[in-house]
Amino acid sequence: KMIFRTGSCRFDRTVFSNFSMEIIKTKLMMDMILESTLTQGLKAHLSFEFRMSKGKPYQSVYEHNMNYCALIKGAQESIYRRWFTSMLKVGNFATSCPIMQGYYYMHGWTLDANYVPSFFYLGDYRITGTFFYGRFKKPMINPMLECSVEAVLN
Repeated sequence: KMIFRTGSCRFDRTVFSNFSMEIIKTKLMMDMILESTLTQGLKAHLSFEFRMSKGKPYQSVYEHNMNYCALIKGAQESIYRRWFTSMLKVGNFATSCPIMQGYYYMHGWTLDANYVPSFFYLGDYRITGTFFYGRFKKPMINPMLECSVEAVLN
């Protein structure tokens, strides 16, 4: 089971007037107020980093860029689509683009063991999601939205 420990986000204040994320009793809570409509072309970059034990540095395990609008519309079944569908059970995220201005939330999400890729080792993870338009560049100096969660798979 993936147990969320800590999380943080940074966001562009011209896009979101508020974006908060916290972990309460290993459940992910998220609240956001979107000030700008998000249009076709929105992309997400997910990165998974792993370490065997505390004190050791994280090492990149897996990175993936995706068309976020296609993902939420359900154009293709994938592990990310299953994660998104499970988030909808505890949230009100948009399910198509454009994503209109307004209040969005997710209260009490956990990552079910059935949705953890089988190639993941037991240990500590840092999972980062970055939302952007255009090309992904590392490091992303001023991302539209970037959230990181530290978690333990045991």
